[in-house]
Amino acid sequence: MKILHINSYFQTSGLFKQLFDRQVKSGHEIDVYVPVSHQYPEDRLATNGDYTLVSRNHNHLDRWLFHYKHRKIHKDLLQHYDFQSYDLFHAHSLFSNGWLAWKLHKAYGIPYVVAVRNADVRTFFNRMPWLRSMGLNIMKNAQHVVFISRNSYNEVFENYIPRSLQEPMKSKTSIIANGIDDFWHENVYSDKQPILHQPLKIVSTGKVFRDKRFVTLAEMVGKLNHILPAELHIIGPTWDKNTAEQLESFSHVIYHGSKSKEEMRDLYREMDIFALLSFPETFGLVYPEAMSQGLPVIYTKSEGFDSFFESYRVGVSVEKTDEIGFTEAVEYIVNHYPKTVQNALEGIKHFKWDEVSAKYETLYQSIKETR
Repeated sequence: MKILHINSYFQTSGLFKQLFDRQVKSGHEIDVYVPVSHQYPEDRLATNGDYTLVSRNHNHLDRWLFHYKHRKIHKDLLQHYDFQSYDLFHAHSLFSNGWLAWKLHKAYGIPYVVAVRNADVRTFFNRMPWLRSMGLNIMKNAQHVVFISRNSYNEVFENYIPRSLQEPMKSKTSIIANGIDDFWHENVYSDKQPILHQPLKIVSTGKVFRDKRFVTLAEMVGKLNHILPAELHIIGPTWDKNTAEQLESFSHVIYHGSKSKEEMRDLYREMDIFALLSFPETFGLVYPEAMSQGLPVIYTKSEGFDSFFESYRVGVSVEKTDEIGFTEAVEYIVNHYPKTVQNALEGIKHFKWDEVSAKYETLYQSIKETR
């Protein structure tokens, strides 16, 4: 099949390359369109692959005016491809990417698959009610709808899908999680010893900016110190200098900056617990990556990762601002450490890209057969 992926999220996350490379290897001809703003820093681009076109076609402030921004992107998109040559469009978000796929579908009659991410729920469905009908129309006209997490699926169907559309929409909907890089499966730390450090070593990973809520996490770890001595290690590039400066003001925070996968692996093996209470979070690949090194995880309640395991299995889910809940989560993990470590190591088998790719392959073939 010839597939056009529309994926604005490829600019910030390289995880999609895992799927795209497998599709090329399986014989698909793919193109990946990545619209970015003129102001987006070149050194932050996560895109890769000969199939990828990064196109600077709008301004950063255009994001406040949905249709103004996306008409610019649509106009640019039309200049780059022979759309009639494609068998399928795959939009990797409901509103931003899905709107473009919907427009192409109306113009060329090519079917499209659309993904629903947490950002679609938190930013668009929740905060922009004037765009909800558009989101529903994109879903209604899609050949198939993919949710990345069960939580997003539940929230959208419980709050935004009219009763009359529930059954027909569910019949063409799947939940397909993302995988993690094969590196983490190949380097599972099966020799992890369930022995805690003094002080307790908590680690967190991500781009250092406000949405990752590292400052709030640092404050929670600081209050934990009144009960249980602990330090917070943070790994990730600085995307916001103010946030980085705030973190450096905490005596119990050690900021390591960016690290390679190998360096992250080695550092994780020196840690006790992984914690991240970011919001919104569609999937949170850093959680299973940390689990592969035997780290129990503390993660945001009702966000993407929360749908994969019941709380108190591989770790504990916590409301993003719940200081008491965070302390109780740490205490639970400390008191049940050997079992939680084992559960974390076993839990990563659910996040293999080969299995994810196979699910998309089945989905694509079913669409091809109905054309």
